[in-house]
Amino acid sequence: MEPSTSVAASGVMYSFLLRILSFTLSQLTIRFVDPTTLGKASIRLELICSTTVLFLGREGFRLGLMRVANGSGSGSDDKRLKAKRVNNVTWLSVPVSLFFTIVALTVHLSTYREQVSSGDEDELDDYRLAGILYCIASAIEIISEPCMIECLRGMDVKVRCKAEAFAAIGKSLGCVFLLTFGGRKYNAASFGLAQCLYAVIVSSVLYKEKGVSLEWPSFNVKFDSAVLKLCIMFCLQSVFKHLLTDGDRIVLSMILGAYDSGVYAMASAYGGMASRLIFQPLEENGRMLFSNKHAHIMRAKEEEKEDSCKLVDGLENTYCVLIKFVLYIGLVFATFGSNYTTVLLRILAGERWGSNVQAAEALSAFCIYTAFIALNGMTEAFVYGVAKSGFEVGSLAVVHGLVGLVFYIAAPLLVTHGTEYISGTVGLILANGLCMVLRSAYSLYFALSYFENARNNATPTPRSRFFRKLFPKPPIIAVFVSAYISMRHSRDYFMGGKQLKFLSIETASHVGVGIVCLVILVGFVFAFERDFGHSLKMMVSVRPRNTGSSKAKAD
Repeated sequence: MEPSTSVAASGVMYSFLLRILSFTLSQLTIRFVDPTTLGKASIRLELICSTTVLFLGREGFRLGLMRVANGSGSGSDDKRLKAKRVNNVTWLSVPVSLFFTIVALTVHLSTYREQVSSGDEDELDDYRLAGILYCIASAIEIISEPCMIECLRGMDVKVRCKAEAFAAIGKSLGCVFLLTFGGRKYNAASFGLAQCLYAVIVSSVLYKEKGVSLEWPSFNVKFDSAVLKLCIMFCLQSVFKHLLTDGDRIVLSMILGAYDSGVYAMASAYGGMASRLIFQPLEENGRMLFSNKHAHIMRAKEEEKEDSCKLVDGLENTYCVLIKFVLYIGLVFATFGSNYTTVLLRILAGERWGSNVQAAEALSAFCIYTAFIALNGMTEAFVYGVAKSGFEVGSLAVVHGLVGLVFYIAAPLLVTHGTEYISGTVGLILANGLCMVLRSAYSLYFALSYFENARNNATPTPRSRFFRKLFPKPPIIAVFVSAYISMRHSRDYFMGGKQLKFLSIETASHVGVGIVCLVILVGFVFAFERDFGHSLKMMVSVRPRNTGSSKAKAD
């Protein structure tokens, strides 16, 4: 295995473990906090005083500097001078981010009174202090940014994950301690102080591991103009990316109150774990697989081999199998998860959240949204895996921009002018789902066009057959729908409007209905999807050919 491949594999493993740790610690924090405090800290303050500052101040520098070869400053005079100039650009991220921190602090101190609707002086002091602490945490964390960039350029994922893991543990335990013993007067400030602890630990570990090898800025040397222009370009792009990535939190901060923001933060924390733990690794591997098979097709066409159409058929089959696989996972979350959120919240987050009807409805909506995340993630993985021309990549960027515009129009309407069942946090999740559908539609159109063009003059697969291969068969869809209706009625009958303990006859009966529905669904899948199961088994069992050894034997 090549060193870069080994490092990448280690990075995936460390990232997965870090996600598990993050989920566990987030769950621990949520159990000790009410929705209003969680909304203030996790949505408003993190967005204004932490996420925006760090994203705008450092994302462009990270992306730009990672594209520059990591030099140690040894070698010829020109190389040493080049390394010093690039290093100066690295350190420039510190004052830029500190400038954004000061701007965020100024905005917070001038608007914090409008953010607290009650007007209570204790609550105002708590919110003001929390914002100041978040800004201090951002300033502390950004001081170690040159060390973090050094880790990224050197692919030192172990040091990075070590720093973030220790910091996440310290932040979570500190937050739980402060929420438990610090009194209710400064609940939001407890999150801010815990964020400061996170920043101190991250910076300490990074400087301990990288401080010896870190090169300090050279004030008698200019910046590298080419690298600086690249970083500026990525900084400007990061503004657009920030608006798309954090669009939901921006809408929440502008329209809804702290309580609704807290409910959404909880739903996102629990509902989003499926995408972070299951779908994201599948999408990353799918993208590599699609890219590899696309390269084989291009090579066969260049060499004018007759088996290029067979390779296209193989890629289409792989595409359909993976899409159907993630769709099945997403549909299980949408069908089963959405009807058992009350039970799940009582287990994970405690009685406070388990008895909260709005929280259960928001998490149910997020479970249904998971199915759209699954479809969009894998279809876009194909686009990123095979799109090579500037026109194809640019078209995807334009589509994302248009979808972002649709979100910023639809979200406020659904949040504030929705129906009795579709409004507030559920309306915001619905707006996100609409955007996922639009992005998936473009990705499916791209894939369909790709397969039709890749076959040249050969007869293309009929579109109806293509979509039949892509989605679950009608009997399976009928079972999913029937199971959802059955479990929805079971939830309303056994759980609706009742304050039940987790270990109760009603809860057990509701869970029993779900188990019966799951058994029936599995039976139908085995009966009607044997071809799909065979294809999936073949895909998993197949081993990559060692082309290097084969070539050596041939020689």
